[in-house]
Amino acid sequence: MDWIREENYAEVMRSKVEPYVAARKESGTFERVPGQPIYYEHFRTEAPKGVIVISHGFTESVQKFTESIYYMLCAGYDVWGFDHRGHGRSVRLNGNPYVVHVERFRDYVDDLHYLVETLVKPAAGTLPLYLYCHSMGGCIGAKIIEQYPTLFNKAVLSSPMLGLSFGKVPVKVVYIGASLMGIGERRKNSTSPINEFDATPNFEACCDSSECRYLYYFEKQKANRHLQTRSPSIQWGKEAVKACYQAVSESQTARIQIPVLLFQAGNDTVVENSAQDLFASRVRQCELVRIPDMKHELYMTDSDVLIPYWEKIFAFLQ
Repeated sequence: MDWIREENYAEVMRSKVEPYVAARKESGTFERVPGQPIYYEHFRTEAPKGVIVISHGFTESVQKFTESIYYMLCAGYDVWGFDHRGHGRSVRLNGNPYVVHVERFRDYVDDLHYLVETLVKPAAGTLPLYLYCHSMGGCIGAKIIEQYPTLFNKAVLSSPMLGLSFGKVPVKVVYIGASLMGIGERRKNSTSPINEFDATPNFEACCDSSECRYLYYFEKQKANRHLQTRSPSIQWGKEAVKACYQAVSESQTARIQIPVLLFQAGNDTVVENSAQDLFASRVRQCELVRIPDMKHELYMTDSDVLIPYWEKIFAFLQ
């Protein structure tokens, strides 16, 4: 595998990885709901041995996974990625480009299911289908393999959002507060006004453990307004709390029939690792891999952690 290391990272990404990935990309939109376009990208490799579908995290976009897609292609997989509604170049259902809003968390699941059934499967033919998810995308992924147990052959959940971290504030208190604040059209707003993108990098406060990877994508964000989402709407918060509760329930986890590989970040302050532990204990075929000291975004770590991470994933998909 041609791993991308920290030395001259941004230059290698621009001169080598980006052209390689772009040359294998087709893009378009689909509309599960008329008038609500969802943007997708499809990457092809020669003689693929399988197909990987990416479900990205909160405030992210398929564009954040360029390095990941490069590794997937080099490993022999076709790749599909798309921007979840409220993100990237997909439909926005409120007037603030910096705030992610969704009416129902189920819409995320339905969009992914529609993509796979109408676009991925016809292109894949008899190839096995694999799901790779991060954070919010991991909650979406957990719910789709619960609701459609035979849709994918295997699933990788990286730092999945199966429980949200609110510090010392109980989840029930947060949910009740959001319910009181988010009445009517206010449900589409953030809890505090956000009307601009902060163009000052802050690696210490970010979710990445690799500074060069963080700065590379931050420059992409500054140059592209579609990548500048920063905050959840009140409705998104309520829906996310409910979705996490449902995803780890005994009745739903019992429906999972495929092997699952779950990565846990030891220094995660975004999601609750205890919820991941509970989920893993309830899924019949779930391997839980704990990576000490790393922050939330495990696919944005330095090479000494990132290479074993991807080697473990590709061995699991064999």
